[in-house]
Amino acid sequence: MNRRRFTKLTLAGTLAASHGISSAADSEKGTPFTSKFGPHENLLPTAPKGIVEQMKFAYDLGFRGWEENWLMRKPEKLWEEVAAFLQSKKDFTMGISVISGGAGQDFSNLTKDGKERLKKDMEKGIRFCQITGQTGMTFLPGVRNDLPREEQIKKSVDTMNFLCDIVEAHGIILMMEPLSHNLGKKDPLLRSFADGAMISKLVNRKSCRLLADYFHEGQIGNGPDLIKNTNATWDQIGYVQYGASPGRKEPGTGKLDYAAVTKLLRKKGYTGVIGMEHGTSKKGKEGLDALLAAYRKIDA
Repeated sequence: MNRRRFTKLTLAGTLAASHGISSAADSEKGTPFTSKFGPHENLLPTAPKGIVEQMKFAYDLGFRGWEENWLMRKPEKLWEEVAAFLQSKKDFTMGISVISGGAGQDFSNLTKDGKERLKKDMEKGIRFCQITGQTGMTFLPGVRNDLPREEQIKKSVDTMNFLCDIVEAHGIILMMEPLSHNLGKKDPLLRSFADGAMISKLVNRKSCRLLADYFHEGQIGNGPDLIKNTNATWDQIGYVQYGASPGRKEPGTGKLDYAAVTKLLRKKGYTGVIGMEHGTSKKGKEGLDALLAAYRKIDA
């Protein structure tokens, strides 16, 4: 080997190692995952700063999906930079972003101002999706109130139809997310997969689907029933997210069987992004290696 080639290889190895990627020993890291697991900003230990730089980093590790919950709240210039990267990597898919921060509102009793605020969120979301090319957007349909549940659900369905009327023609799907935790001091309207599927069926629009976050489903005690609950609500599921329960770290650090869930999703024909909505159990290169090993294991 000549000296110039040796120097180039040594420098490349040093740069890779500085970001937690060793060369030969970790050759599997660059192999694309079969499932479209989607990291988010600042999830991957040792990644460089900046969303687009981290998307590139994730791509080089084998990820073919990305999820950025709060991208819509960032400057439009960044939307365009993200869109340009997505255009350059046709096999890299953007998952969901949050379209509205109206989670604390009572959707069964919207004020005029509340309705106008949601309308503006939808209109901004349309602009956002036109730039990034996304279609799925996270939506939290409000909190419980003192009305009988059936009455509140009926009125909330009316609100969802109002929002679907705004976004549907633009190909946007509102992914309703049930939550295991409260919103402030109030219970969320949707607590489980079953709750979300029920609303989605009542709305009965192609622009309204259930976001199946397995962490939240596990947190409410349904961990042993993930397969059964997925099968029961499958016709309403539009997007999925992973996170260990308890702990909300990478798969394998909690009690949920994500190997079984991933196998089921593949059997069902799900080809969308699987959002990695969690943290890591360790820091630095050790943390990156642990996260990659966890996802390689369930992707087998």
